[in-house]
Amino acid sequence: MRYAIFLLLIHQTFGILAQQTSQDTLYTAKELAPVTVLSSRIPQKENQLPVSVSTIGKARLQIGQTKLSLFEALNTVPGVFAMNSENFAQDLRISIRGFGARAAFGIRGLKIVLDGVPESTPDGTAKLGNIDVGLIERIEVLKGATSGIYGNASGGVIALQTESMPNKPYAEISSTFGSYGLKRYQVKFGSSWGEWSVLGSVSRLESVGYRQKSALERNLLNLKIGFRPSDKTQLSLLTSYINSPNAEDPGGITLEEVNKDRTQARKANVDYNTTESFNQLRNALVFDQKLGEKSAINARVFLINRDFNTNQAFEASGQIAFQRVFWGGGFAYQFSTKGYKLRTGLDLENQADNRQRYDNKLGTRTTLRLDQEESFDNTGAYILQEFAPSKALRLVLNTRYDLIKIGVTDKFLSDGNQSAQKTFQRFSPMVGISYSLAPRNTLYGNFTSNFETPSLNELTNNPIGQGGFNPDLNPQKSQNYELGYKAWLGNKTRVDISVFQVNIQGEIVPYQLPNQVGRTFYRNAGESVRKGVEVGLSCQIVAALTTFLNYTYSDFEYKSYQTLAGEFAGNRLPGIPKNQVYAELRYFPKSGLFAVAQFRSVSSMYANDANTVSVDGYQTLNLRAGWQKHLKGMTIEPFVGVNNLFDASYFANIQINATANRYYEPAAGRTIYAGIKLGI
Repeated sequence: MRYAIFLLLIHQTFGILAQQTSQDTLYTAKELAPVTVLSSRIPQKENQLPVSVSTIGKARLQIGQTKLSLFEALNTVPGVFAMNSENFAQDLRISIRGFGARAAFGIRGLKIVLDGVPESTPDGTAKLGNIDVGLIERIEVLKGATSGIYGNASGGVIALQTESMPNKPYAEISSTFGSYGLKRYQVKFGSSWGEWSVLGSVSRLESVGYRQKSALERNLLNLKIGFRPSDKTQLSLLTSYINSPNAEDPGGITLEEVNKDRTQARKANVDYNTTESFNQLRNALVFDQKLGEKSAINARVFLINRDFNTNQAFEASGQIAFQRVFWGGGFAYQFSTKGYKLRTGLDLENQADNRQRYDNKLGTRTTLRLDQEESFDNTGAYILQEFAPSKALRLVLNTRYDLIKIGVTDKFLSDGNQSAQKTFQRFSPMVGISYSLAPRNTLYGNFTSNFETPSLNELTNNPIGQGGFNPDLNPQKSQNYELGYKAWLGNKTRVDISVFQVNIQGEIVPYQLPNQVGRTFYRNAGESVRKGVEVGLSCQIVAALTTFLNYTYSDFEYKSYQTLAGEFAGNRLPGIPKNQVYAELRYFPKSGLFAVAQFRSVSSMYANDANTVSVDGYQTLNLRAGWQKHLKGMTIEPFVGVNNLFDASYFANIQINATANRYYEPAAGRTIYAGIKLGI
């Protein structure tokens, strides 16, 4: 009740403010209008695409935000569920329609793309901690129809775009301070000179964390250089460097430990000094060339080097180190004419990990236990087609063929040679149809066949305790059926509704063993079915005042799944709430006072496949406000915010199928932050 009363007061206050603002606003109805989506690879207005897609603009990502992570932004999207926002050693755990929920760390089952270049490795893993939120201009979330476009993924695509090149010299400096030692600093700069343009950013993030053993230190450098000799030719160089010398992991604890002290770390995590450190250098070259009015080509090459070390909370093989080289490229040809669009191309992605495991003697690296070279090569060829036999009707036919080769070369031979090879081949079709009942008022449906291989980490976490691959772990397959409705009612209201069912065979699920507590292994379940409804409503109430309301219903259950622990058929998939509600009220004029209220409600969920451990739902309310003013070529923006205003007790993360009842990673209570941004 208190949340409803508070939101009503906020609504009335914003309404009074909105009556005093001009029609020329920073956040206008234009942002509610259909935008051109690029993540579908054939650029298309989102109201004409026969798939569910959501976009998030720069205003919702950067203004008055901590820019700590993409947690708050992605939770605004129907069908997306984000956890693990406070454990930077494990990174955000993002799931779309349940895909990705199994990840012990980072992101699984989703394709992450940054400026058209894959951030996800070919084995299907990604970490959003590599990305500087303060440089992101737009996010596109494409749900469901993934493998037919990008290959090895089941749940969807998160495509991020960094800021556009500035037309004139520009510089910006910002700093943010908050609870639990939060400090963030950023400097951005850019300019254009004739055919050349440049955009750069340097940022630093520090935090001691809410829980013991959860400190973070991270430095990020980004540079974009553009060369545009003509309107038809563009060449872009993208470079980033991430230095993360320390990200601590407090681990999961029991409910009894939570009730005693929510801030404590698991004792073993303290004893074994669970930390993560890495350095990553990313370089990419992207070339775009128009060939007349109807054709264009795109080519890209990239190289990513990552040096990674982590301590885990046990002794035997408890320290992991790997040196990764991830490289590849792609070529695409696009043709467009009246009533027909074509894009065809080839993607090459190659991942090589030189991995070692050592004993962890209370935080000290000792005996070498594993030394092997792992490779994951993916060659994908695709044909994407769109037919428009009439102005109202569109038909999309996509197909992709992927050839995947996985190998491990064992260099630690004292326990035998566990070298192995695996090869997978897969055709992934996608069929979609959309029909416009009226301009910007569309019904659509699609069918997609997706696949997802185990990652190298999942394959090499072998429960028999040796190197090589887990021989019993295989890819999962899924078929996605979706019906949806998109409508823009006038210039101020947008409605999105989608209903879907996903049938999955061989679902990959995590589990732990009593004699190897803290280490996660993976196995294939039998079959599962996911049924869901996603509803989104956006409305500009008056000038500068906009409201967003989202609802997600997730009915995900196993159809057949039996282990030595029992039969789980009919049980709900763990780690996913059945109901989610998100509401947001924004007051964003062109200048002056701005304010945002965000309400989130998450229902209960299960922590294990047996459904014997239920985790309570929760509600949170976040507020932020600031002042933006333009003064003789300078912009000043002080801001302040409070998250979890009513100090709700909930869990930032749930460790699925954990042993010893250590499922819980408590979230912080009420936190505050403040900052300032200056731009010229």
